[in-house]
Amino acid sequence: MTAFRSEAEVRSWLALNGKELGALITPQVLFELGRDWYATRFDVDWEPLTAEQATDLFAAHGLVGEFWSLV
Repeated sequence: MTAFRSEAEVRSWLALNGKELGALITPQVLFELGRDWYATRFDVDWEPLTAEQATDLFAAHGLVGEFWSLV
């Protein structure tokens, strides 16, 4: 993961480094996703999310499309 100040800065970096765009998310969405991803991590009966559950969680945060699909 690499942080940038703007989408224009991202596109410039991609061109300069010969890379393709994966996905862009805001710090707010990253925070909210992390909060929900780890919300139950210390529960005694915790189990990792299935690929379907993770894809659903991504979608709940507006993260949809081929990049975010694990199923």
